[in-house]
Amino acid sequence: MTQTQIIMLAATPLIAWRVYKRVQRLTVRQKSRMWRHWFGVSFLPTLLLALIVMLVKQPMSLATLLGGTAAGAALGFAALRRVRFERVGADYFYTPYAPIGMLVATIFIVRVLYRLFEMATLGPQQLPAFGSSPLTMGILGVVAGYYLMGASGLLRWRLAAKREDMQGRIQ
Repeated sequence: MTQTQIIMLAATPLIAWRVYKRVQRLTVRQKSRMWRHWFGVSFLPTLLLALIVMLVKQPMSLATLLGGTAAGAALGFAALRRVRFERVGADYFYTPYAPIGMLVATIFIVRVLYRLFEMATLGPQQLPAFGSSPLTMGILGVVAGYYLMGASGLLRWRLAAKREDMQGRIQ
């Protein structure tokens, strides 16, 4: 067994646990935390911009990244329309629309597993460079677009609730 295979074997339980926790969060009520929403609307556009700059000389990968981002944003918008928003006292909660979130998570997980399989069979020296696979960039775009739309929708909801609270106190 090679060193890479041993590392992957050792990391598998950690990866499986993180995947489980991530998918679990897609199906249960969650407390809305403003810092997470702000992080999402700040980090994801920065990530997308960095990828766009990196892919300028690879038009096919760039096109699939942008197309994937648009598709992910459309999925995020559709999911956001089905999110259940709740306010309990001073706390805010939301329950994500699980089917679309599970779809996005599944395509991402399958692609990561395929890349790990490639790494185990080909070896790290023979793997194509990051960004050279249009499929990977498209899937990354879907994930980024979906989460960006979700974070921005949750942030808009919380900011609107804050404005309503302020107006209620003024009157």
